Amino acid sequence: MTDQLYQRLVVAVLLAFVLAQAVFAAFPRIDLAVSARFAAGTSGFPWASQAPATVNLVLRRLGEGLTLLLILWWCLGAATGSLKGDDLRAWALAPLGVVLSSGGIVNLVLKDQVGRARPADIAEFGGRAGFSPAWEVTRQCSRNCSFTSGEVALAASIAIAVVVLLWPRLGRTRARIAAILLAVAYVGVVAFLRIGLGRHFLSDTIFSTLFSAVVVLVLYRLLGIGRARRAFDPALPLRTTRRWLEVPTRRALRWLRRAS
Repeated sequence: MTDQLYQRLVVAVLLAFVLAQAVFAAFPRIDLAVSARFAAGTSGFPWASQAPATVNLVLRRLGEGLTLLLILWWCLGAATGSLKGDDLRAWALAPLGVVLSSGGIVNLVLKDQVGRARPADIAEFGGRAGFSPAWEVTRQCSRNCSFTSGEVALAASIAIAVVVLLWPRLGRTRARIAAILLAVAYVGVVAFLRIGLGRHFLSDTIFSTLFSAVVVLVLYRLLGIGRARRAFDPALPLRTTRRWLEVPTRRALRWLRRAS
């Protein structure tokens, strides 16, 4: 990513942030209109007890599991010296992005401080809480609230980091467009499910995506990803894990032969 392209991306994300804030501030009931498309009036959200709930859970667990595995592998690689220099920085981008955006900004700061009730909990859809616009600090919810979405922030952090790291390897324009479309589809499906289940408003998902983009762009500079990703190898975790397992595997096989 050249400096010029990076600067354009920073400007684009900031403009998107300002535009999103302006739209939801001027027309806050967009959130209600979108959520109403998935609700059965005041009877709640049917998807919450149907197949989409299972799909949502699977995607969530896959994202959480991948992040945890990357963190454990990165820590072990750093401790053993298997990860050094550029590899150490490049492979920190995705898990650190998830920790800072989904874990830090969304779950530790916004959810409990803003206090926005989830769609399924507001009166319009059968709950008892009142609707509050994005960014309005309220007491409609005390913990694990709606603003913003941790799942979408997690998905967006992973998707954006993967595209950033693989960008130099995606030489042709078609490959780069395909990578962007896949990333957008992944984040879009997660956001669509969260809205359809009545767990988040449209604005929750959009701002979570923007938070993740800002975090990844900041980490791009701080970690020196521009240089580190030139030698990025997607197969590195498999190779190092196999190497770590070779010695204990050989020892186990020797023990089994002796025991038999």
